[in-house]
Amino acid sequence: MNKKEDHATKADIAGLETRLGAKIDAMGAKLDAKIGAVDARLDAKIDRVAVALVRTQADVHEIKATMSTKDQMERLLRSFDDFAARAVHYDRADASRGRALVEFELKLGDHDRRISALESSRLPPQAP
Repeated sequence: MNKKEDHATKADIAGLETRLGAKIDAMGAKLDAKIGAVDARLDAKIDRVAVALVRTQADVHEIKATMSTKDQMERLLRSFDDFAARAVHYDRADASRGRALVEFELKLGDHDRRISALESSRLPPQAP
């Protein structure tokens, strides 16, 4: 622009247009490079997330395949409770049988003692 005149000439505008076009092109190239770098980093992160998701899905599938259901666990616990109740019952029955056996042995011993006493108190048979 000519300082003496306030008006821009066509040459001034054309020069300004050229300089602005070059600056815009340079800025566009910089933005393209930055966007490309961000895009590459984003792609790498998305790939890592995708791999982690696939692994997590495989883990969930394995857990589902090997995990017991609530109903299965309840049945198992009921079986344990039933077994424990039977064990307590058999333990009590065994104690009762043991007590009865001890009482029987005491009575048998007492009978043996009384029979022996009776046999010894009997008069020996007399010879004719």
